[in-house]
Amino acid sequence: MATWKLPRSPARDNFLDIIILARSRSSAPEEEYMVSTEPDDVVAFGPFRLHWEHRRLFFGAEEVQLGGRAMEILVTLARKKGELVHKEELYNAAWPGIFVHEANLKVTIASLRRALREYSPTENYIRTFVGRGYRLSDQIIAGDMPSIADLPVVANTRFPELGTVIGRDAEIAELRDSIAANRLMTIVGPGGIGKTTVAVATVQLLEDEEGDLVTFIDLSRAAGEEFVIPSIAAALGISSGSQDRLEAISSILARRKSLLLLDTCEHVLNAVAHLCDVILANTRDVRILATSRQALRAKREEVFWLAPLDVPPPDRTHTAEHVLLYSAPQLLVERASEKGKYTMEDGDAFAVAEICRRLDGTPLAIELISSRLVSRSAPDVLKELDNRFITLVGGGEEGPLRQQTLLATLEWSYALLTKSEAAVLRAISIFMGTFDMDAVVCVVAHHDLDPTAIFDAVAGLRAKSMLSVEQMSGGMRYRLLDSTRAFAGNLLEASGEKPAVSGAYARLMLGIFARANADQSRLPARQWYAAYASHADDLRRAIGWALFRHGDPLLGMQLVASGIPLWHELSLSEEARRNCEHALAEFDRIGCADMSLKLKLVVGLAAVNSYLSADAGEAIKTIETAIRLSRLIGDTNAECQALGALARYRLLPGNQTEVRKILKELKRVATHSNNRPAQWEHEILLTELEIIHCQYPPAIARMERLSQEVRRFPDGTASRFDLDPKIRSETTLGALQWLGSVRPGTGLNTVKICAREALELHHGWTLISCYTHGGLFTLSECQEWPLATQYVEQLKDTIYRHGMPTWIPVANCYAEALYVLSGARHDPDGPMSAFDELRTGLRQLGRHAYYALLIRALYAIGHVDEGVRILDYLFEIGPQRSMVPELLRLRAIKERSIGRDDDALRTLGQSLLAAEENGAWGWRIRCATDLAALLRDQLRIDDAKSVLEPVYSQFIDGFDTPDLQRARHLLTELQNFGRGLGS
Repeated sequence: MATWKLPRSPARDNFLDIIILARSRSSAPEEEYMVSTEPDDVVAFGPFRLHWEHRRLFFGAEEVQLGGRAMEILVTLARKKGELVHKEELYNAAWPGIFVHEANLKVTIASLRRALREYSPTENYIRTFVGRGYRLSDQIIAGDMPSIADLPVVANTRFPELGTVIGRDAEIAELRDSIAANRLMTIVGPGGIGKTTVAVATVQLLEDEEGDLVTFIDLSRAAGEEFVIPSIAAALGISSGSQDRLEAISSILARRKSLLLLDTCEHVLNAVAHLCDVILANTRDVRILATSRQALRAKREEVFWLAPLDVPPPDRTHTAEHVLLYSAPQLLVERASEKGKYTMEDGDAFAVAEICRRLDGTPLAIELISSRLVSRSAPDVLKELDNRFITLVGGGEEGPLRQQTLLATLEWSYALLTKSEAAVLRAISIFMGTFDMDAVVCVVAHHDLDPTAIFDAVAGLRAKSMLSVEQMSGGMRYRLLDSTRAFAGNLLEASGEKPAVSGAYARLMLGIFARANADQSRLPARQWYAAYASHADDLRRAIGWALFRHGDPLLGMQLVASGIPLWHELSLSEEARRNCEHALAEFDRIGCADMSLKLKLVVGLAAVNSYLSADAGEAIKTIETAIRLSRLIGDTNAECQALGALARYRLLPGNQTEVRKILKELKRVATHSNNRPAQWEHEILLTELEIIHCQYPPAIARMERLSQEVRRFPDGTASRFDLDPKIRSETTLGALQWLGSVRPGTGLNTVKICAREALELHHGWTLISCYTHGGLFTLSECQEWPLATQYVEQLKDTIYRHGMPTWIPVANCYAEALYVLSGARHDPDGPMSAFDELRTGLRQLGRHAYYALLIRALYAIGHVDEGVRILDYLFEIGPQRSMVPELLRLRAIKERSIGRDDDALRTLGQSLLAAEENGAWGWRIRCATDLAALLRDQLRIDDAKSVLEPVYSQFIDGFDTPDLQRARHLLTELQNFGRGLGS
């Protein structure tokens, strides 16, 4: 009798992975391994280190998690670093002995690129040679900074893990072509038909082939239509507290070529249709692919109807070879083979074909049924299946209705579970994302099951395809498929177990975030993020049950307090504020007496208010309450946080009272308690005060010392007090070096490095601070228009994502000024609109450097009168001391434009004197050049040289910056002019 078996896939079984990889390594010829200056088993590319013998990839000290096939492809590429690796070699590495469609390779390459881009978002290390293969390189081919359209829409959107995609090659190819021609496609089909698999495989192909930036949004977790926009916003990293999230979504997407994959839309059709209509109307290069059991009925929608897998025709005698010509049996045999070495014989052919017909070629139902073939013959499985379908669906039909197939299969699969397996399945439906075995034990505690029984139950669920598994750092993590989660969630509700499970789940989250808070002082920031950010949805769900639905108010308040570091790390300011305010109200309502808990909530609220509050009195009242409580309890860490928040607020323009007293107290408490992050915060805030008073040399010296100290500590050894201390201190140092020293080139280079690092850090508050407080200022003053423009776009994205609309006027100021200064626009409307936004905004926006940039932009396009309007406004309210030299210089430009050179001469003299008194070398060289140019025009050549030469000669570097170039050209002209007169 003939025996037929599909080749095994190594990626689905960990033990098989180990055996196959060990064999492949033992048989590989030694000469194939690349020579490296690293240890023999380490290959370096860019910031990554690959230990290929152990299949481990590191970014610095942090391990990068890759799937099994992605790792094998990376190892194969790394061993021939710099050389083209042909597709056939990559097939053999990832799918040994298996024939797979090229789409599987492209999907795996795309997932590998995404994993690398999470750590290095501006670079692409895997190069495609169309039709031939791929190459791994550490050479950056792009310029200093990619276009904003080439940056990821979001740092990390994980796709569902795909097994080998079987039987969908034609559909994927057709859908790929349809998406190219239509901006909105909806894959429509019944549940379990494979819509998500086809969609994910297709978009990852597009990501690999066209460079599309794909964001995956799982809408199965959206409980109702009101949650659709928040779900999209969360996937794009937009704060749930953003005032107009739909506007934020459109704004972020409008500047990028990107593709949104909206998965599982059938229960929120109207909201998704409206969202698609708005996005497509307000963007140009955004495409949307949705999956749904029904069409969206959106304006530009094209529907792609997904058919079931092919099944053999009825009433025919088949051999195993004939059956395996059809995709449904291929999938069934492949999955059964993966789970238990299933071998299909000719005698099974009829039963296998009939099983696939009974299941209507539905992939998920086939996945669920495949585990039964491991322990039973195909005819026995067919008999059980037929009996169960008659009970569940009813007799009299030739076959089950397609829309009932999946439910019937789930019901049947559930009925076959043991009592322990069923209890575990119901309980784990509470999880929003992945979970580990310890988490399972926690949420089934009310059943009093032995841990061994729970472990066996999880193993049983996995074997029966009710549970998927992912190998991640620290061990196995599990995930329910969406349909299975919804099915089990209904059973949990009906069983009456949900309150007990929800309570255990909330306590589990509290324990996880207690560990997170402890780990914050010892783990690098990125590693901490990787460990805990994925729990955000579960934390929200636990807070929603415990606090907002009054399941356990005290537990809810504790969850809010424990989650504050996560909201801070995710820069979700409004969400943190809303949670803290609600928790504090609940604290008073129930008469809670836990002052330590109240302190955490008040400090969390105070930290947010120091950035967002428009009500100065309320913000200071909250911060002072935090200080008072921290002293009452004796919590010096909380006292440092509150004092830092108060000092930050007092440093805002127009509010600089008692700052030195507050900073002195902060230093005392931080030193006494040996709180290093608080000591760093004191140094940074004291530097800001020195900058306000134009004390540049001590400020530079302080930041140089602080930068050196911060660099000595590994990332995260002392966690962020508020913002990343390294980027914050070095951005400030770079801006100071440009403005207040004779090393402007050093300052510019420092700022460029910091701006890029801020982008790669994935911390919104730090990026906003870096770009608005020194980064964009220095780039703009040095006329780095393209780079500054790209960072302005990133700034806008970050502001929208994190719900900080306070800073939009600053972003618009830079954007409008740069459009004009770079020659992209020539009308004054944009700069004048930005001026109006600034002067009516909060005190956080009151830096006069923003206004000076707008004035220069208006002057550049000949709209001097509009620029003077802004200038007069600043002199009317009283210019900030640091900006007086530049504002006087701008006044002199106006005076010269109307022929009042004598007035301009006096004004420039005042400007130069103010620059000298302030120690502002950046303004000083600019003023001296303008004054020398005026003297030259009056033929006072010697006077001109005596003004400019002493200033220019002091500079040490930065001679290629625009101001020094202009000064050098003028000096050369003056020297040539003098020689001409002498001859």
